Amino acid sequence: MKVRVLLFLVVAACLLRSATAVEAAPIVQLKTLTQDGAEAIVAAAKKAALELESPIYKPAKTKMHIHVLGREGTLMAASQTLGAWPGSADIAGRKARTSWFFKLPTSAIGDLSRSDKGKAPLYAIEVSNTGLITFPGGQPLFAEDGQLVGSIGVSGDTVEADDQVAKAGVEALKKNAAAIVSVPSISQSAAEAVVAAAKAKAAELESPIYKPAKTKMHIHVIGIEGTLLAGTQADNAWPGSYDIATKKAKTALLFKLPTSTIGDLSRPDKGKGAPLYGIELSNNGLITFPGGQPIFDNAGNCVGAIGVSGDTVEADDEVAKAGVEAFKKLLK
Repeated sequence: MKVRVLLFLVVAACLLRSATAVEAAPIVQLKTLTQDGAEAIVAAAKKAALELESPIYKPAKTKMHIHVLGREGTLMAASQTLGAWPGSADIAGRKARTSWFFKLPTSAIGDLSRSDKGKAPLYAIEVSNTGLITFPGGQPLFAEDGQLVGSIGVSGDTVEADDQVAKAGVEALKKNAAAIVSVPSISQSAAEAVVAAAKAKAAELESPIYKPAKTKMHIHVIGIEGTLLAGTQADNAWPGSYDIATKKAKTALLFKLPTSTIGDLSRPDKGKGAPLYGIELSNNGLITFPGGQPIFDNAGNCVGAIGVSGDTVEADDEVAKAGVEAFKKLLK
């Protein structure tokens, strides 16, 4: 009996050390679709759509928009049948995005948000995340190990037909193992370490705004999916800087460049011709002054980003760079 207990404790300790090591790793591997894989999914869904009689366009076939997103939530492949409703392009995109956000079929979310379906615990979820679509036609895409690798959204006919076509795309992925690859992302533990290092740097800096107090900052770190992994807010920091820190991190991630670099290319007074003038209006709003920094691994892959706001842009950027340097030390 004692031997069994001892063996159990040894195994448990090993598992605990293993789990801790995995969690402490600065990089995690996430799976996503290859471009060829996404295109194959669209092709399979398109083929299924062309085989369906349409009660709307009868006796013609269905006319659909098909969108496939990867793990990062961006469009990897799409198709539009000639004559499909233009409004369905937005719906297909939102169906794919809704399934990507919640890793569920849009119909499942709809069942939980409609009062006529029961208790509707998710009633009005549609107004979140800048607008969701929760009727059938969106399906998450998973690897064999259950990791989300992307999603598909279909719109243009009845919701039953849309969903049938989306499921054809899901089945195509199951038959194509080569459609999936791994991509690196900053881990949650590393994101927390980056925030801690940036916070420590912020605590060292005298603020010309709050003088003689130190800086008061919002610090946000995001992974490759663009969602917040770790963050902090100093006491009495400007509430408005929360949104700015988020947008700085998002801007740095979306373009894999410091926000200051993008700003240099968008301002006419910088003498570079401002080839990106007005870029701030894209992607639901960007911030292109200093304070956002992309985070790279040793192979040059962008694995996340940090955004800092709350003081002068020079101080914000110094704090963001301190976070980046802390991540580089984790990789050694």
